[in-house]
Amino acid sequence: MKKESEMGYGSSGVDLLESITMKRRTFLLGAAASAAGLYIGSFAPGVMAADGHLEILGWEGETGDAELADWRKNRGITVRSSYASTQDDITARLAGTDPVQLDLTMYALGYETIYKEMDILTPIDTSRIPNYSPDSTIPLFYKGNRWYWDGKQWGIPLLWGMNTIVYNVKNVKKPKVYKDLLDPKLKGKLTFVDDGLSTWSIIAIIAGYGDKFPNLTRAEFDDAFEKLKPYRDQCRVFASSAGDAVSLLASGEVDAVFSLSAFAPTETAKRGVETALSVPEEGAALWCDALFIPKTAKDVPLALEFINKVLEPETQAKMATTMFSAVTNQKAIPLLPPALRETFDYNNLDSFFQKSKLYGQPPLSSDKYVTYAEWVDQWANFKGSF
Repeated sequence: MKKESEMGYGSSGVDLLESITMKRRTFLLGAAASAAGLYIGSFAPGVMAADGHLEILGWEGETGDAELADWRKNRGITVRSSYASTQDDITARLAGTDPVQLDLTMYALGYETIYKEMDILTPIDTSRIPNYSPDSTIPLFYKGNRWYWDGKQWGIPLLWGMNTIVYNVKNVKKPKVYKDLLDPKLKGKLTFVDDGLSTWSIIAIIAGYGDKFPNLTRAEFDDAFEKLKPYRDQCRVFASSAGDAVSLLASGEVDAVFSLSAFAPTETAKRGVETALSVPEEGAALWCDALFIPKTAKDVPLALEFINKVLEPETQAKMATTMFSAVTNQKAIPLLPPALRETFDYNNLDSFFQKSKLYGQPPLSSDKYVTYAEWVDQWANFKGSF
């Protein structure tokens, strides 16, 4: 994987981006379905269908490969889906003077400020997306400032989810606050996952700076990591990925994970180990993936039609079930399996979102606050301290 200085972002102002993998997406999935009209692989030119063709780069499981097979066939269109393993995969293809041609791609929570600075987004005509409306969309995801600014819509929230405490129910009493992870009984039985973007906000929260994140002063930043040390001292090993954390739970090497994707209990159950999620009083770390149309798009009308299709209730429910994530179209909620509905507590979303928030990312440059690059460096030091 390239270092930040090798990514070639040039004057776009994002040469400090970190290559933190979004392993929660790829761990759950094998190869995607290869249905008629679907191509998976490089961006080499393909044969265009008479009724249209889309080039899509996104997270595996979120590009509608299996769910929209009938739509592609009935419309007589082709879709080439390629998969990103990090947000940098997307950024690098759209940066510079010779960007890759894409009709549709995605950004993770917080990258909207970077892509706004890079000037690679185009306004989205929501009148062409009836499934994105006040009647259909969960209020938090309708025209929120992560996707809507300057009076225009720039991204469309697709799926969301959470990373939170995961624990072995037989060996650990349900943690109600993060400090419960400091129980002496958990000495050597706790682990962290190498996913800084899903952990940094929690670090700020447990230090008492949740209302200020991602804009922490140097003193607040230093204090936050100082207060994280007792949690580090509870750990004997550091999980390199979400999959590694699941393996550590399943083998019994650890009994709790500081912050892990909501799919973990399903995965440990396959290995005969019962684990559960706990959303502590301080809240969980939320993620949300949004679709956007880059300036390289060739078929904007078809891209808009695609967005509307993936927001249909049935499609949302199928994708969320596969990804063990949450939907943005509230009409999809009744179609979800009961266990998935309960995990995300759709009946109490207002109270859930009061303590679990959609945080952004630290600034790329600032004279007042600790920057993104400094968070990256400190997180690397934290990992290296194990």
